[in-house]
Amino acid sequence: MINQFEISNHVKRQITDLLAQRETDLHSAMNDETLNREIAALLYAGLPAMLRKFYPLTKFQGFFWEKRAFLAEHIANRLQAAVKRG
Repeated sequence: MINQFEISNHVKRQITDLLAQRETDLHSAMNDETLNREIAALLYAGLPAMLRKFYPLTKFQGFFWEKRAFLAEHIANRLQAAVKRG
């Protein structure tokens, strides 16, 4: 299911800006619980409204924290794909 969603340019820019402000990289941010929750909130806001209706932010953030190792690599790949798309 996670492969069905692409990261929009707007969300990519928000994540990039957050990482730059905090002077960190994605993998380090994913291992910091506070930053992990912020990244999850940014990605959550970019999900389709119907999905957000049935999947609350707190549950999404919990999933994000529990699966951070897998998701860090997946998000990095998605961000690279967004860069290639332009």
